[in-house]
Order: sequence, then structure tokens, then C-alpha cells
Amino acid sequence: MTGPEPPLQESEPPVGPTTARRIVHRTHRALVVASLLALVGLAVTFAHFLLPSPLMFTLFMTVGQGAFALGVAIYLWVILRDLRRRRVL
Repeated sequence: MTGPEPPLQESEPPVGPTTARRIVHRTHRALVVASLLALVGLAVTFAHFLLPSPLMFTLFMTVGQGAFALGVAIYLWVILRDLRRRRVL
């Protein structure tokens, strides 16, 4: 005779090759988007330095910094998600 069965615990869904491939694909795509946004921010910054004008300053402050900040935010999100998946955080 065996004792009572332990209560069922909620477990994470199994991670198979398809799920792992999907995670890698999403991470890769997010890193590409973050890199492109950072490059857009840098391009607007260089344009502002090469052609200083009130319009370029406005574009630098809105488009350039916004794109760069969004790229950094996506990059940090990918890092945090990876650390959580590896159970570091």
C-alpha cells in the first residue's frame, strides 16, 4: 500500500524544440528591432550635428532620443526575460 498521492502542482508547460526555437526567434527579432531603433537614433543625432538648425534639433529631441530610448528599453526587456527564463531573477 502506498500513501496518499501528493497534490497536483501547477507546472510550466513543457519546453520542446518548437517552443525553444520560437523563443530564440522572438529574442532575435526583438534584438534586431532594438538595434535598428538605436541606429535611427544615432543617425538623427549625427544629422543634427552635421546640419544644425532648429528643425534638426526638434527632430533630434523627439525622433532621435525617442527611438534610442525605445531601443534601449527593448534591449533591457530581452535581458530581463532571458534572466527570468534561466531562473536567475
